Amino acid sequence: YAIAAFEKCAVDYVLKPFSNQRIGEALDRASRRAQGERAAALIEALPQLQRLSRAQYPRIAIKAKGRILFINPGEVVAVQAEGNYVLLQRESGSYFLRESISELAEKLKPYGFIRIHRSVLVNASFVEEIRPQMTGEYGLRVKGGREYTVTRTYKRNLKSLADFWIGGGTFLED
Repeated sequence: YAIAAFEKCAVDYVLKPFSNQRIGEALDRASRRAQGERAAALIEALPQLQRLSRAQYPRIAIKAKGRILFINPGEVVAVQAEGNYVLLQRESGSYFLRESISELAEKLKPYGFIRIHRSVLVNASFVEEIRPQMTGEYGLRVKGGREYTVTRTYKRNLKSLADFWIGGGTFLED
Protein backbone atom coordinates (compact mmCIF):
# COMPACT_ATOMS: atom_id res chain seq x y z
CA TYR A 1 0.00 0.00 0.00
CA ALA A 2 2.89 2.38 0.69
CA ILE A 3 4.13 2.24 -2.92
CA ALA A 4 0.63 2.86 -4.29
CA ALA A 5 0.21 5.79 -1.88
CA PHE A 6 3.47 7.46 -2.97
CA GLU A 7 2.57 6.92 -6.64
CA LYS A 8 -0.48 9.07 -5.88
CA CYS A 9 1.84 11.77 -4.45
CA ALA A 10 1.40 10.96 -0.75
CA VAL A 11 3.46 13.21 1.51
CA ASP A 12 3.93 10.67 4.29
CA TYR A 13 2.81 7.21 5.33
CA VAL A 14 1.82 6.22 8.88
CA LEU A 15 1.59 2.59 10.01
CA LYS A 16 -0.34 1.12 12.92
CA PRO A 17 0.27 1.25 15.81
CA PHE A 18 0.96 4.97 15.57
CA SER A 19 1.76 7.57 18.20
CA ASN A 20 0.57 11.14 18.54
CA GLN A 21 4.14 12.27 17.84
CA ARG A 22 4.25 10.33 14.54
CA ILE A 23 0.88 11.77 13.46
CA GLY A 24 2.13 15.27 14.34
CA GLU A 25 5.26 14.76 12.23
CA ALA A 26 3.19 13.58 9.26
CA LEU A 27 0.86 16.58 9.54
CA ASP A 28 3.81 18.99 9.82
CA ARG A 29 5.40 17.47 6.71
CA ALA A 30 2.09 17.75 4.79
CA SER A 31 1.61 21.33 5.97
CA ARG A 32 5.13 22.38 4.86
CA ARG A 33 4.58 20.79 1.45
CA ALA A 34 1.21 22.50 1.03
CA GLN A 35 2.74 25.86 1.99
CA GLY A 36 5.50 25.34 -0.56
CA GLU A 37 3.00 24.46 -3.27
CA ARG A 38 0.88 27.52 -2.44
CA ALA A 39 3.97 29.75 -2.53
CA ALA A 40 4.98 28.29 -5.91
CA ALA A 41 1.47 28.86 -7.26
CA LEU A 42 1.50 32.48 -6.04
CA ILE A 43 4.90 33.10 -7.62
CA GLU A 44 3.60 31.64 -10.86
CA ALA A 45 0.47 33.81 -10.70
CA LEU A 46 2.33 37.01 -9.76
CA PRO A 47 2.85 38.32 -13.34
CA GLN A 48 -0.85 37.86 -14.09
CA LEU A 49 -1.84 39.57 -10.83
CA GLN A 50 0.43 42.51 -11.70
CA ARG A 51 -1.23 42.83 -15.12
CA LEU A 52 -4.67 42.76 -13.48
CA SER A 53 -3.73 45.46 -11.00
CA ARG A 54 -2.58 47.69 -13.86
CA ALA A 55 -5.83 46.95 -15.71
CA GLN A 56 -7.85 48.68 -12.97
CA TYR A 57 -6.66 52.03 -14.32
CA PRO A 58 -6.07 51.31 -17.99
CA ARG A 59 -4.64 54.03 -20.18
CA ILE A 60 -3.76 54.00 -23.81
CA ALA A 61 -1.29 56.38 -25.39
CA ILE A 62 -2.21 57.92 -28.71
CA LYS A 63 -0.14 60.19 -30.94
CA ALA A 64 -2.27 63.10 -32.10
CA LYS A 65 -1.25 66.48 -33.48
CA GLY A 66 2.39 66.08 -32.53
CA ARG A 67 1.58 65.15 -28.92
CA ILE A 68 1.11 61.94 -27.00
CA LEU A 69 -2.20 61.87 -25.17
CA PHE A 70 -3.16 59.36 -22.49
CA ILE A 71 -6.80 58.38 -22.47
CA ASN A 72 -8.91 55.80 -20.73
CA PRO A 73 -10.22 53.27 -23.28
CA GLY A 74 -13.52 53.32 -21.38
CA GLU A 75 -14.06 56.87 -22.67
CA VAL A 76 -13.81 55.82 -26.33
CA VAL A 77 -17.25 55.35 -27.90
CA ALA A 78 -16.24 53.98 -31.31
CA VAL A 79 -13.41 53.57 -33.78
CA GLN A 80 -14.12 54.00 -37.46
CA ALA A 81 -11.80 53.32 -40.41
CA GLU A 82 -11.24 56.27 -42.73
CA GLY A 83 -8.89 55.19 -45.55
CA ASN A 84 -5.40 54.61 -44.09
CA TYR A 85 -6.49 56.19 -40.81
CA VAL A 86 -8.93 55.47 -38.05
CA LEU A 87 -11.14 57.99 -36.30
CA LEU A 88 -11.12 57.35 -32.54
CA GLN A 89 -14.36 58.90 -31.25
CA ARG A 90 -14.83 60.00 -27.65
CA GLU A 91 -17.83 61.77 -26.19
CA SER A 92 -15.69 64.89 -25.92
CA GLY A 93 -13.88 64.88 -29.27
CA SER A 94 -12.15 62.62 -31.73
CA TYR A 95 -8.65 61.85 -33.04
CA PHE A 96 -7.29 60.66 -36.38
CA LEU A 97 -4.67 57.96 -36.00
CA ARG A 98 -2.55 56.26 -38.64
CA GLU A 99 -3.33 52.68 -37.68
CA SER A 100 -5.33 49.87 -39.21
CA ILE A 101 -8.75 48.96 -37.86
CA SER A 102 -7.63 45.32 -37.48
CA GLU A 103 -4.67 46.26 -35.28
CA LEU A 104 -6.88 48.44 -33.10
CA ALA A 105 -9.52 45.69 -32.89
CA GLU A 106 -6.91 43.36 -31.36
CA LYS A 107 -5.54 46.01 -29.00
CA LEU A 108 -8.97 47.18 -27.80
CA LYS A 109 -10.70 43.80 -27.51
CA PRO A 110 -9.68 43.35 -23.83
CA TYR A 111 -11.38 46.70 -23.07
CA GLY A 112 -14.82 45.60 -24.29
CA PHE A 113 -14.72 46.70 -27.91
CA ILE A 114 -16.53 44.62 -30.49
CA ARG A 115 -16.36 44.73 -34.24
CA ILE A 116 -19.73 45.39 -35.87
CA HIS A 117 -18.59 46.21 -39.40
CA ARG A 118 -15.37 45.76 -41.34
CA SER A 119 -14.63 49.41 -40.64
CA VAL A 120 -16.26 49.99 -37.20
CA LEU A 121 -15.53 48.99 -33.59
CA VAL A 122 -17.80 50.05 -30.74
CA ASN A 123 -17.31 50.12 -27.00
CA ALA A 124 -19.90 47.66 -25.66
CA SER A 125 -20.53 49.81 -22.58
CA PHE A 126 -21.92 52.62 -24.79
CA VAL A 127 -24.41 50.46 -26.72
CA GLU A 128 -28.02 51.32 -25.89
CA GLU A 129 -30.10 49.60 -28.54
CA ILE A 130 -30.02 47.10 -31.42
CA ARG A 131 -32.75 46.89 -34.07
CA PRO A 132 -33.09 44.26 -36.80
CA GLN A 133 -33.46 45.59 -40.32
CA MET A 134 -35.20 44.04 -43.34
CA THR A 135 -31.83 43.47 -45.06
CA GLY A 136 -30.61 41.01 -42.41
CA GLU A 137 -28.37 43.66 -40.91
CA TYR A 138 -28.90 45.42 -37.59
CA GLY A 139 -29.00 49.03 -36.51
CA LEU A 140 -27.01 49.81 -33.37
CA ARG A 141 -27.40 53.01 -31.36
CA VAL A 142 -24.84 54.20 -28.81
CA LYS A 143 -25.21 56.76 -26.01
CA GLY A 144 -25.44 60.19 -27.54
CA GLY A 145 -27.69 58.96 -30.36
CA ARG A 146 -25.08 58.02 -32.97
CA GLU A 147 -26.18 55.04 -35.08
CA TYR A 148 -24.14 52.36 -36.85
CA THR A 149 -24.97 49.44 -39.12
CA VAL A 150 -24.04 45.95 -37.97
CA THR A 151 -23.41 43.80 -41.02
CA ARG A 152 -24.44 40.16 -41.22
CA THR A 153 -20.79 39.11 -41.06
CA TYR A 154 -20.37 40.62 -37.58
CA LYS A 155 -23.84 40.04 -36.08
CA ARG A 156 -22.55 37.16 -33.94
CA ASN A 157 -20.38 39.65 -32.06
CA LEU A 158 -23.56 41.27 -30.72
CA LYS A 159 -24.14 38.29 -28.41
CA SER A 160 -21.20 39.47 -26.28
CA LEU A 161 -23.05 42.71 -25.45
CA ALA A 162 -24.96 41.09 -22.59
CA ASP A 163 -24.23 38.39 -20.04
CA PHE A 164 -27.61 36.84 -20.83
CA TRP A 165 -30.57 37.57 -23.07
CA ILE A 166 -34.21 37.59 -22.00
CA GLY A 167 -37.19 37.22 -24.29
CA GLY A 168 -38.33 34.90 -27.01
CA GLY A 169 -38.10 34.93 -30.75
CA THR A 170 -35.28 34.43 -33.18
CA PHE A 171 -33.43 37.69 -32.65
CA LEU A 172 -29.67 37.06 -32.98
CA GLU A 173 -30.17 33.32 -33.34
CA ASP A 174 -28.62 31.36 -36.18
